Amino acid sequence: MKRFSLSKIILAFVLSLTLIFPYLNVTALADSVTISDTQLDIVNPFIEQAATTFANLDSSIKDPIIEKVRNFVNGSTSNTTKQLLDEIATTLSSMNTTNYNITADNIVSLAYAMKTFITSDKRQSILNQIESGTITNVTLKPEDINKDALSTFNDEHNNVINFLIDNVQTGSLLNLIQEHHNNLRIDDNFKVYYALGDTVYSLDYINNNSTLKEIANDLLKDMGKNLTLDDIVTAADSFSSAAKGLSIDNQNLLRAVLNAYGIQNYTPSNSSGNNSGGGGGGAIGGGGSSSSGTEVTEVGTPVASSNVDLTKETTITSSDNAISLDIPAGVISNNDGSTLKVSVNVLDDTQAKAIADKVNTASLTLLGKVYEFYFKVTKDGKDTYITTFGKPITVKLSLNGIDTTKYDPRKISLFKIDNDTAIYKGGKYDKTTNTITTKLYGFSTYALMYYNKTFKDISNHWAKDDIEYMASKHIADGITSDTFNPDGNVTRAQFVAFLIRLLNIPYQTKATPFTDVKSSDWYYNDVTTAYNIGLVKGVATDKFAPNDNITREQMAAMAINALKYMGKDTAISQDEVTKFLAQYKDAKDVSGWAKEVVAASVKYNIMNGMTKVTYSPLSTSTRAQAIAVISRLFDMQ
Repeated sequence: MKRFSLSKIILAFVLSLTLIFPYLNVTALADSVTISDTQLDIVNPFIEQAATTFANLDSSIKDPIIEKVRNFVNGSTSNTTKQLLDEIATTLSSMNTTNYNITADNIVSLAYAMKTFITSDKRQSILNQIESGTITNVTLKPEDINKDALSTFNDEHNNVINFLIDNVQTGSLLNLIQEHHNNLRIDDNFKVYYALGDTVYSLDYINNNSTLKEIANDLLKDMGKNLTLDDIVTAADSFSSAAKGLSIDNQNLLRAVLNAYGIQNYTPSNSSGNNSGGGGGGAIGGGGSSSSGTEVTEVGTPVASSNVDLTKETTITSSDNAISLDIPAGVISNNDGSTLKVSVNVLDDTQAKAIADKVNTASLTLLGKVYEFYFKVTKDGKDTYITTFGKPITVKLSLNGIDTTKYDPRKISLFKIDNDTAIYKGGKYDKTTNTITTKLYGFSTYALMYYNKTFKDISNHWAKDDIEYMASKHIADGITSDTFNPDGNVTRAQFVAFLIRLLNIPYQTKATPFTDVKSSDWYYNDVTTAYNIGLVKGVATDKFAPNDNITREQMAAMAINALKYMGKDTAISQDEVTKFLAQYKDAKDVSGWAKEVVAASVKYNIMNGMTKVTYSPLSTSTRAQAIAVISRLFDMQ
């Protein structure tokens, strides 16, 4: 599934049943509440997507959770809410929980709300649909809400409800949340941060950096809501001040609501202070000097550096050829006569070992050196460090000195070291040069790492090598931490997510015409990005059908578009179309729009027939088949 793990989706289901109350027309002195379809329209996409995903889980995972939730909401267990949530957390512990760190303590109040606010008949209906594996109608209507219970909850928690209405539901912060929730971060003091490319920045830092402010205002302009960064900063400051005034219990409730939106918790690195969110370890922090003039001290020993001329490409190489950077012309927007310098420093062995001790796991191993990348802009004696770029910088690292008989070089990649966490940043192995190459949209602390991941249900599967290879590249996720379900189906949204991870490009959140792709959906950023770079089209003008299982001809179309995006040749003549389709006796089943892409998929060895004489264009694809296609595309980069 994409960057949202399955456990996040499951917990999001429990949470989504409770997300109604921040949106309802409630005031501190209200004797009753009013609920409209329009208000529930905000919540229903969360419920529909989460319930559908939950319903499609393997029964061995789904049934124990359903039983616990059903017993709890029906009052047939003496468990407290926290005990219930702890039991669910235990059930989910074997699953991929990356990107969803909400704790049971944070959602106690929300679980109580789930039990209380939804009428009994609707609760039973939703749980029955999930248990059966078929979702027919989980949409909430006003009559599905227990208004008396909601009013009681409001009396007990009016402080936090009014806070949510005043500071989240209204104003520019809500607009930012609705459009860019996957980019927002909140720290322990409710300070708001925003992720641009590889780096997380405080809004204050973005507002005081001319380059970043221009990027941010361009993003806001694309939202079409007449917002400026100044509006967002003002709203965020008000939000932070009000949130810090809440009681601890209500602060925890607020964090749970924000997490349910997809807004992640964030801990700034020590080096970045309060001036920026920090891009990673070392001194790079959040990207340089701040509005208060704090200096950035470069660390490590310089091994490569060069001034940069934005009018032409610049190549920087270390003297031992261990690392090189290709910097494209116009990598940043800068016309003010500043001096630009890119440098690469290497940390000493003691510093590298300290990092390795923190980031190494049973399946992840740091290999070789740890590098600090710096992009310094100097004007009038003042240095500013840029950590995000409009165009990618190509980085190539040698594997000389690394035992490639012990570590499969295909499974070695570049990782960003951020707050003692290793974050995958890509890497393709070139056997001829014995190097790893990837593209970076930002600078921070980086190291080569070996990731060796497998799953217990692929040991004898034909796609084992492809699955492990793509798992090492953080493209292939398991449905749990140790199962992949290779013969399960793949939806259109899931295959798009594979492609976006394959291409390793930043999200583009410009609008799409698809009414069935909501900003609350886990696949929103993937589908939106894929549409805007030309990878996908809808099944109709305004429909993408994200949850439909992908057909082989649809997969061929997306794969050929990805190959084209890579800059590779995808040309095919009509004579070639006829030739390649003629070998399949079911060629007549290929849709008219798909004939060229199906033939091209065979010509360029992206997809072959299901047998020597059948292509099966309208058949759905398995997870293993999809990953095999992604693996071939990866090697074509």
